[in-house]
Amino acid sequence: MRSPFFLLTLFIFLFSLQASSGIIIENATLIDATASVRENMTVVLQGDEIRSIEKSGSKNITIEDKDTVIDATGKFLIPGLWDAHVHLTFIPELDYETAYSLFIMNGITSIRDTGAALRKLQPAIDFANENPHITPRLFFSGPLIDGNPRVYKGGEPGFPELSIEVNESTDLEALVDELIKEGVSFLKTYEMLSPGTFIKLLGIAKQKNLRVTSHIPLSMDLIDAVDAGLGGMQHIRNLDLACAENAEEILVQRQELLKNLDLLPGSALRSKIHQSQRYAALGNIDDNRCNKIIKYLATNNVFQTPTLTINTVGSKRFFADSKWQDTYKLLPNEVQKSWLDSSVNLSQQPVSKNNKMFQDWSFKIVSLFNKHGVKIIAGTDTPIGFLTPGFSLHKELELLVEAGLTPLQALRSATITPAEFFNLENKMGTIETGKYADLVILNSSPLEDIKNTQDIYKVILKGRIQN
Repeated sequence: MRSPFFLLTLFIFLFSLQASSGIIIENATLIDATASVRENMTVVLQGDEIRSIEKSGSKNITIEDKDTVIDATGKFLIPGLWDAHVHLTFIPELDYETAYSLFIMNGITSIRDTGAALRKLQPAIDFANENPHITPRLFFSGPLIDGNPRVYKGGEPGFPELSIEVNESTDLEALVDELIKEGVSFLKTYEMLSPGTFIKLLGIAKQKNLRVTSHIPLSMDLIDAVDAGLGGMQHIRNLDLACAENAEEILVQRQELLKNLDLLPGSALRSKIHQSQRYAALGNIDDNRCNKIIKYLATNNVFQTPTLTINTVGSKRFFADSKWQDTYKLLPNEVQKSWLDSSVNLSQQPVSKNNKMFQDWSFKIVSLFNKHGVKIIAGTDTPIGFLTPGFSLHKELELLVEAGLTPLQALRSATITPAEFFNLENKMGTIETGKYADLVILNSSPLEDIKNTQDIYKVILKGRIQN
């Protein structure tokens, strides 16, 4: 019988042989959001790196017997996609292994988890670290950093524990240091933070070279939040309040409501404030004011993740479509049944005027973001709102195009821009030598129809063919 050491040595040797072999993608049309379309190209991958890009037939291309050759004649090569707003722990019954496989199946090779209690997220982090070749690249913020009363405290239906509570007496630097030690890639702040705590936290994050993305605190003016060093915003949340003609007046009203004399839980208090102000604000928008704010966001490089999929869930109602419901079959049985029953019940309810108003507002704002050069990141909020992991990203791209982006601009939002958020554009987001070997081969051109990002031939993750 061979010794364990011999078997381990043999495994390492065989693995090294596999790792040293390359992947040759021949005759492909290359599409990324910075370079012009490059036809009839051959891309050579070695390990987790794009080693070379040559015109097909070039004498510079050497193919070894051990290399894997993919003939991509008539096909289109794009960078691996991102879903930059996910919550891996939001529905415990939807396990991270299922989510990871659905992301990869859909060509999503990187994800950004935007809020989870670290002790609950840790198994997903550990699994990704232990199984890097079958899991997307994982970037995570750890918990939502919220004030009192925090929204995602756990205990109220629909509001699982995703957050931690801080205030003026919290040792914020120690907190940030501990989160960095736990491996967070960025910070996510939430709506109940006080202005003083928010400003102090962003100052510490800047010193630690961490970007902060946020739901703008309800107690603050948006411009003040930007001036504090805000790095990003989610869902276009609270921009409606800032764009209202009476923005200063309703800010004072919010600050009064936040005193919470009725001692409501955070989830109920936030809902009360939004219900009392959002739709009134949407009917009272000052377009000149709004354009100035959006230009200020662009000037200050505040990344926007509009999450049109979740913003339009009440109006577009993807969950009522039988084809969308078919995606539930890929989920654990308990989730599949729950989602299907809820989808059928909710689809029988009429679309409200407010749902349609919020959809139209969201599309208008994304169009203005695009017009004024605000950086847009594709993210979906999956699995909230019956948004099946992986599939929801493609729906987001469709909605971004519906809102006025070109297919190429939508592709940028799911490739280059999230990489820029993390200052990783030198390693990710485009098809260039030296960059990570995360690629998707499509049967049809996404420039002709963004829906073609769903027409996937092969996914390559970290230099490994996944299907």
